[in-house]
Amino acid sequence: MKVLKIIVGSVVLLSIVLLGNSRLGMMPPVMKFVDPFHGFWQNATFSNTLETIQINGTDSDAEVILDERGVPHVFATNEHDLYYLQGYMTAKDRLWQMEFQTHAAAGRLSEVIGDKAISFDLEQRRIGMTYAADQALELIAQDSISMLILKAYCDGVNQFISSLDESSLPLEYKLLDYKPEPWTIYKSCLLLKYMAKMLTGTENDRANTEAMKLLGPELFWKLYPDQTYLVDPIVPGFLLDTASLAENEVQAFEGSATYSTSYVQPHFVGSNNWAVSGTRTESGNAILCNDPHLRLSLPSIWYEIQLNAPGINCYGVSLPGSPGVTIGFNERVAWGVTNAGRDVKDYYSIDLKGDFYQIGDSTYTVEPRVESIKVRGGQTIIDTVLYTVYGPIAHVSEEGNDRLALRWLAHDPSNELKTFYELNRASNFDDYSNALEQYNCPGQNFVYADVDNNIAIWQQGKFRIKPKGYGKFILNGSDAENLQEQFIPKAQNPHMLNPARGFVSSANQAAVDSTYPYYVSGVYEEFRNRTINRFLRNDSSITIEDMRDLQLSNYNLLAEEALPLLLELLDTSSFQYKEYETLALNELLEWNYRNDKGLIAPTVFEIWWDEFNNLLWDEFNQQHWDQDLYYQYSWEQLALNGKAKIDMRDERYVYPMNKIAIDLLKNHPENIMFDHHSTNDRIEIAKDIVYDSFYWTAMKFGEIIKYKFSAPHWGRYQGTRVQHLLRIDALSSDKLFVGGSEHAPNATTATHGPSWRMIVELDKDGPIAYGVLPGGQSGNAGSDKFIYSLNNWVNGEYHRLHFIKNSSETQDGWQKIDIRVLAK
Repeated sequence: MKVLKIIVGSVVLLSIVLLGNSRLGMMPPVMKFVDPFHGFWQNATFSNTLETIQINGTDSDAEVILDERGVPHVFATNEHDLYYLQGYMTAKDRLWQMEFQTHAAAGRLSEVIGDKAISFDLEQRRIGMTYAADQALELIAQDSISMLILKAYCDGVNQFISSLDESSLPLEYKLLDYKPEPWTIYKSCLLLKYMAKMLTGTENDRANTEAMKLLGPELFWKLYPDQTYLVDPIVPGFLLDTASLAENEVQAFEGSATYSTSYVQPHFVGSNNWAVSGTRTESGNAILCNDPHLRLSLPSIWYEIQLNAPGINCYGVSLPGSPGVTIGFNERVAWGVTNAGRDVKDYYSIDLKGDFYQIGDSTYTVEPRVESIKVRGGQTIIDTVLYTVYGPIAHVSEEGNDRLALRWLAHDPSNELKTFYELNRASNFDDYSNALEQYNCPGQNFVYADVDNNIAIWQQGKFRIKPKGYGKFILNGSDAENLQEQFIPKAQNPHMLNPARGFVSSANQAAVDSTYPYYVSGVYEEFRNRTINRFLRNDSSITIEDMRDLQLSNYNLLAEEALPLLLELLDTSSFQYKEYETLALNELLEWNYRNDKGLIAPTVFEIWWDEFNNLLWDEFNQQHWDQDLYYQYSWEQLALNGKAKIDMRDERYVYPMNKIAIDLLKNHPENIMFDHHSTNDRIEIAKDIVYDSFYWTAMKFGEIIKYKFSAPHWGRYQGTRVQHLLRIDALSSDKLFVGGSEHAPNATTATHGPSWRMIVELDKDGPIAYGVLPGGQSGNAGSDKFIYSLNNWVNGEYHRLHFIKNSSETQDGWQKIDIRVLAK
């Protein structure tokens, strides 16, 4: 019996040990994870500071100063050491983020998290992300400066990786039970293409093609016009002396295939930047501002840093995984970026016969690219992506008999890294202009200011010269005219220097008006830009505090233009749900159009506008408006997440832009689009849709109050969160009590918002700069620097950015790191 007990006990103990050191599904090995010497406890106590950094094979005096927020100020005597130390410090704070994002870019997430990521990985491979990185690396390898800084950065990252042991691995590696692999220059290329995808992902070729089939040409062009009708473009009245223009309009490809467009995001969130001349500021100095609006995430998208070496002293934010400063300033100039929104993706229908396809009179053969997707805990998936002269066949129709090849300008060889290398060292407008020569994709609006009171903005990217309508629909891949590509010269991309009005600005609106001789298409913002420009026109004695208030402005110009029209048409005598309809109406009547966190009116308006659009555009909905089903679904969503925002859109379509809905309300209240498809006994007009949508709004508003699904105040209802990249609640923020709207300068939504706020005054005695991240410097959730600045961001507070000239300018609480040079 004793022997049996010993055997049973040994088996149980062995089972516990084996199970405790093995993953169970997505759970980490329990014993390894809770090991007090090597598990997650070490991340709670793992020091966020360093005493020494070892530089391998150099002979350099270098120093790193960490300020009170953990921002590294790197001082070196040569470029190799500068970027080596940037790589080391970035990896120290953000290694897991760097690797996870490049795994995502390469379609390799399945290696880490298993079969849940297969569809994502397949999409990344099929749209040619790794191909794009290959093309970039081939060109970059020809530039000695780019290779020097990338190699140095790479060596610094790998030096940090080599210093890690099991106890000091970042927490996410322990959660997912894997280890980092060596960093490579190729990974930095992947990261840049990942950003290109993020910033060029909105294109409606497939959705427009489906809408054209549904509506016909006349109605389609009324509902989906090119957005040159928008007022306040980035560069108004931009004229060219000469241009080669194609005169013929392009018709939609008359195919019958149906393509999924579920990737389309129906709501637009972008970025702001502007620069004001000293002629309009109180100090007489130029002021530049930038706040890129991206998905809010932990660790923060950006990494703050100062880089100082011969020929360079700049400060700003970098992309973890890429050397240099992306948005920032130096002693003489400042720069910032917003997304251009230009359409740089075109889809071509390919009639494939075996391995062959026809373009004009020529026959071409597809080139297969075999993609192997390793799946953790599963079998490797082999996917063969077929490449055409346009690019990869990225999508196959739902019927399976038609294919779309993707022509994406991010596939072309480019070296955007060189642009930022030169901007970091720029000292005047000519340097800024020359730096942009290298920049191709994604198209960006580069704002500029300098100590000599010059201000400028330039929309730069590689933009194809297109006939009117080209790229708005799926194109016929067999037409040989498609192969005749020409691109707009940089000098003819929209730009301006020192305009008479004394400011330049962009907020993702159209860059030009109808006077621009080239055809321009894209997806553009309609309201934020006009709010910003209204402020800048009216204030001629601008201060840094004014710029902060403008970045934090919650003024909703959509509400200013749409709400009076809705209220004018609302029949209040027919209220059926009187208590809450009256309560909701009173909130709106007293509203100042600001989506401030403590107000209830923004909640009512946002629900009403969504309800109105779902009814107005019922032609594009999943079901032609079964009210009982819709109400039940809405109630379930309220109970689930406290939100009444329901997107009824059929995934094949996108709704027309808000300005179209406003125009119909204002000028065409009896337009056929207001008629419900589900009611055959009457024809509805605008006032019917306005009342019906307000009734549904009041119902949902009442449920929010009665059942306490969510507080009715906008800051609670909006539900803004900064989520960890793994979407783990314990590593994410709680819901934040903040204001904002996608249509306000403070373009904050539930998931997106200002990922970096920066204000720089270009004073001759040195830049005066402020900034804040929605998180912190460290990627270690156990560090006090993980969400160091989140409360500041929530409260609209900024940090003074410490732009120091030498390493002796330290302050109390800063740390100086010893650089230990190893012999060659």
